[in-house]
Amino acid sequence: MKKIVKIAGNLLMIAAVVFLIKKFIDMDADFSQLGTPSAIAAIAVSFVVQTVIVVMGTFPWLVFTQSLSGTKIPFSAAMPVYTKSNMYKYVPGNVFQYIGRNQLAADMDISHVDVACATIFDVLFCVLSTGVISLILLGGAIVDLMEKYGRNLLIIGAAGVLILAAAAVLVRLKFREKVSGYLSRYKKAFEKGKRGKLLQGVGYYFLQNCVSAAMYFVTLNLIFGDSAGASELISLTGAFMFAWIVGFVTPGAPGGIGIRESVMLFVCGAAYEEKVLLFVLVLRISSILADAAAFMVGSIYLKLHKKK
Repeated sequence: MKKIVKIAGNLLMIAAVVFLIKKFIDMDADFSQLGTPSAIAAIAVSFVVQTVIVVMGTFPWLVFTQSLSGTKIPFSAAMPVYTKSNMYKYVPGNVFQYIGRNQLAADMDISHVDVACATIFDVLFCVLSTGVISLILLGGAIVDLMEKYGRNLLIIGAAGVLILAAAAVLVRLKFREKVSGYLSRYKKAFEKGKRGKLLQGVGYYFLQNCVSAAMYFVTLNLIFGDSAGASELISLTGAFMFAWIVGFVTPGAPGGIGIRESVMLFVCGAAYEEKVLLFVLVLRISSILADAAAFMVGSIYLKLHKKK
C-alpha cells in the first residue's frame, strides 16, 4: 500500500510541475511592470511571508490529525507531506492537494478516515477565519459585495450542505458500525481536557489570516504608493480575501483566476484597474514561487531528518 501511495504521489508531483510551468507560460500579463523597485519589493515580501505560511500551515492540520487519531505525530513527519501535497493544487480538479495529504496515514499507520476528517476541519476553519477577517476589513463594502456575490455563495453553500448531508446518510447506512466507532473515538477529542489543543488549531487560522492581511496591505501599499489612502488599501485587502473565498467555492475557477480582479475592481472602481491587475499578478507569481520554495523546504527537511 505504501509503495502504491508513493508511486501515485510521484506521478501527481510530475503532473503538478508540468501544470505549474504551463500556468506561468499561459499568464496573459505585462511582465515589464515587474521591473520597478516597488514591484520587486512587493514580490520579495509576499514570497517570503507566503513561504512561511505554507510551511507553518502544517500545524493546525497536524493538530486536528493528532486529536482525531489519538496518535502523536511529529511535525517532521507531517510537514514534508503537507508541503508536497500543496503542490498538487496545480493539477486540474482542485482536490488532489487534499487527497495527497493522506500519504501521512500510510506513513504513520493511522486511519485514512482520521486524516481525511482532519483535512475537512482544516478547510472549514480556513474558509471561516478568512471570511471573518475579510468582513472586518471590508466594513460597509461587504453589503455591496454580498448583493453581487451573495446569491451564488448561498446556492453553492446550500448545495455543499446537501451533498455532505447525503454523503453522511449514505455512509451511516452502509458503514453503521464503523461510523459509530469513529464517532465514539472522536468524542474523546472534544473532551474538556483536550479542547485546548483543538482551539490552538482553530486560533492558528485567525493568526495566519491576520498575517496574510498584513502582507496584502504592505504589498498593496508598495504597488499603489501614494495614489490610495490607508482606508482604501484596507478595503482592498478585505476584497482580496473575500475574492479568495468566492474563487475557492466557485466551480471552474481554479485559484480564483479572474474573480480576484473583478472583486477588487468592484470595490475600488476602474480608476485603479492597472494597479489592481499588477497587485494580483505580483501575488500570483509570489504564490507560485512560495509553493515551490515550501516544497523544497519540506524535501530538504525530510532528507536531513532521515540522516539523523
